[in-house]
Amino acid sequence: MIIREGETLCLQGNSNPCFYIVKKGMLIASFKDEQNSIRTQNLGPGSTFGELSLVEGEPMEYTIQADQDSEIEVIQQAMLHEAMDAQPVWMKSILAFLVQRNHIAKENKRKNDFITTFPALLFILSKINERTINLDVIKNELKNFSTLSSIETYKLLLILQDFRLIRLQAETVSIDNKPLINVLYETLRHRAIYKSTSPNILSLTEQAILTAFAKAATDKGELQSDGRIAVKADDLTAQTKRSMHGMSLTPRSLETLLQKQLLTALPEDKFSADFDTLLNLLELNRIYPKLDKKLLEV
Repeated sequence: MIIREGETLCLQGNSNPCFYIVKKGMLIASFKDEQNSIRTQNLGPGSTFGELSLVEGEPMEYTIQADQDSEIEVIQQAMLHEAMDAQPVWMKSILAFLVQRNHIAKENKRKNDFITTFPALLFILSKINERTINLDVIKNELKNFSTLSSIETYKLLLILQDFRLIRLQAETVSIDNKPLINVLYETLRHRAIYKSTSPNILSLTEQAILTAFAKAATDKGELQSDGRIAVKADDLTAQTKRSMHGMSLTPRSLETLLQKQLLTALPEDKFSADFDTLLNLLELNRIYPKLDKKLLEV
């Protein structure tokens, strides 16, 4: 079959139970998602499409148009049925099994794309200078990293809104906590590269002490000339004991926080911290355990 340049072979969503093999030329396959965002791909010699339409009669996934004069081979459903009738009965069972495995693979790919696109979205948001940005700009930027549909992208943004990192309006996104977005991105990046827990993730003891520090700083903190907040060791000890049901503050329990420079020992038996960084780390440790579950649930 010859299809001339500019001609349309089939439309997305149409019932067209055929399988196609591109023998010569070039076709353009375009896909329009739920929010009318269009993705395209080239189909050159050797490319095939329409497998599920042939086997199961599913609607065409793409609109196919010739980019140049092209030759294609068309296998119709009647030809498949005729060929299958000539085969042993177990051949149909094998074909049904392969179709089922294909559905499972496609669904697993969709889930994987959804999860792996999340760090890319964080990266894009971390590089944006404006506080408010158009939603379409984010979607277009994300196309450089992923083939995720517009509606799936919106679901990822809803997760960030649930975590109070952004706010979604009709056509814009307001970034409410860019520093935490940066920290969350670096945490996921570290996990992906090193296959280990990021140093940004606190142990239970570290989290308990920093939570007590934040409370003591709010109640009795002293603002330092460098912008950090200082808390007396006695106040931190007392707050830790109140907050953590009698937990004692010891040099050993403070050691890792001092090594990480999350806390700094000062003269006059005080400790100081960058209060904003501390709050973001505590919020990160609230979000992080829920993140993977949230992505899988969506």
